[in-house]
Amino acid sequence: MADTARQLKIKLGVCKRMVKEVASYEVEAKENEAKVQKMRDDGKDAYDIRKQEEVLQESYMMIPDSKSRLAKALEDMEGFLGEHAGAEGLPTDQLEEAKGLLVEAGITA
Repeated sequence: MADTARQLKIKLGVCKRMVKEVASYEVEAKENEAKVQKMRDDGKDAYDIRKQEEVLQESYMMIPDSKSRLAKALEDMEGFLGEHAGAEGLPTDQLEEAKGLLVEAGITA
């Protein structure tokens, strides 16, 4: 049973990390948007603006990738919880946190 509790802890940690990663990329994209706009407003060199726009596009590309990895991690955790729903010895605080993440993501009610 200790192995099952360890797996839950790992899956929960992965999901929490992925939630943070998605949020981080979204913030980064907004910051890069503001930076590009400021460069345009300040009349910076077109080459510099173009390079910063490339950085912005890379930020945009990371968001869907992160969201898909988050969705996969959440589905994995949902499957794990389904398999081990009545298992004894799982930490209740981690179970509740995992269920809360799934509810926030709209996966379960």
